[in-house]
Amino acid sequence: MMKHMKALMIVLLLQFMTITAMGMKPCNSETETPFEWQSGDLIFQESATNGEISRAIKGVTSSIDDYLFTHVGMVYIDEHDSIYVVEATHPRVALTPLNDYLYPLKKETPKSLVFRLKPEYHHCIPAAIEEGLKLLGKEYDYAYTLNDDKYYCSELIYEMLLRANGGKPVFILNTMTFKSPDTGEFLPEWVEHYKKLETPIPEGDPGINPGAMSKSQVVDMIHVIAEPYNK
Repeated sequence: MMKHMKALMIVLLLQFMTITAMGMKPCNSETETPFEWQSGDLIFQESATNGEISRAIKGVTSSIDDYLFTHVGMVYIDEHDSIYVVEATHPRVALTPLNDYLYPLKKETPKSLVFRLKPEYHHCIPAAIEEGLKLLGKEYDYAYTLNDDKYYCSELIYEMLLRANGGKPVFILNTMTFKSPDTGEFLPEWVEHYKKLETPIPEGDPGINPGAMSKSQVVDMIHVIAEPYNK
């Protein structure tokens, strides 16, 4: 009788352990498909810092779904399947490993969302990346003006795709403003920024910004980065 009781207890214990182990698995482990990166994916970021320029950009631009994007770069997957991001950053246009782009600072990780060009523009991607690689090392454009052989983040993506599409814009330029939508006055951050550069604020000039690009009809939002990606 005791042997039967012990055997029954062992069976029940094994069943309990099996059920517990199954319960510890993520509920979507069998149904969730891992995200697959593609060359040409655009990663938009909302800065986690509250620096002068981040505040200034957020103060005069708007993005899709109430995000406040301050940066954008294009994914490039090389022949070894290593994943990089072509980006105009400080101080120069760079080819940045994906994980470094997504998590530049351990305590200040930006929000990152992935957008993909619509199928009718996929043919532009290889040439766009080639154009971006040609621009590596070009100076960052702190004045946010066009056609000066310097590049800010969204200008770089605009230019890469423009060249790849035979001179026809994929993204449309906007009229730049550096004024608060609430007061109609220049934001103090922009006044101070251009004072340091000793150049006039390019109010009304053509330009582009990450927020406007995120709202464009040529891209779809396809993924939100939720946890570190290691490649």
